[in-house]
Amino acid sequence: MNLGRPDRSDRLDALAGAYALGTLSARVRSRLARIARVDATVAAAVRAWELRLAKLADGLPGITPPPRVWEGIRKRLGLKDEPTGTSWAGDTSHWWASLPVWRGLALAGFALAFALGVTLFAPKTELPAESIVVVLAGQDGKPALVATSDRESRYLTIKNIAALGPGPGRSLELWMLPDGRAPRSLGLIRASGIDRIALPAAAGSTLQGIPALAVSLEPAGGSPTGAPTGPVLYTGRVDRFY
Repeated sequence: MNLGRPDRSDRLDALAGAYALGTLSARVRSRLARIARVDATVAAAVRAWELRLAKLADGLPGITPPPRVWEGIRKRLGLKDEPTGTSWAGDTSHWWASLPVWRGLALAGFALAFALGVTLFAPKTELPAESIVVVLAGQDGKPALVATSDRESRYLTIKNIAALGPGPGRSLELWMLPDGRAPRSLGLIRASGIDRIALPAAAGSTLQGIPALAVSLEPAGGSPTGAPTGPVLYTGRVDRFY
């Protein structure tokens, strides 16, 4: 599949977004990474999504690790116990300023990066390469959620990439939008984090003939009528990579 073609820009954008979020299966992610190495259009799409999502972390407050974290690092690096009464700040002879510490952390970081690379890019025979990806966005076009599933899985994973905040006494409900038929509910979804929705059958079958999904704002507990009653906040096309 030539994802760099102009008529496939929407599909490439959805796939690049899922890649940057880390919601693709290992095989699809590995395949896209290989394509990006030789296709400048694909590489640019992935990079654009990575930069877009990186901005989401700018507003997060910093977290100061508790002392036990530093103590654990010190022990793993085989450093001597800290002298009683020694301050960690303003002491250039402190273990944190020593060359062996930085060398040890560099090696540990390399090992971690290598392990992550194996996990993300190595083919896994138990994971099918056929995936379904839906990027749900608001009227402003900004993505808010990404829904992914393997074709044979009976679960749909929903990952929030924006603060949704339905408000007190309200719920978010996910709907399938069949062609020429009434919307069908897939259930309630969380306003933050990652959610997992059980499907009545494999995703490929459940979403067959479903061109799009939508999220509406409903009373607590979901729509009382079996149809969307509140405003539709987010919609997204169902992209099938098989």
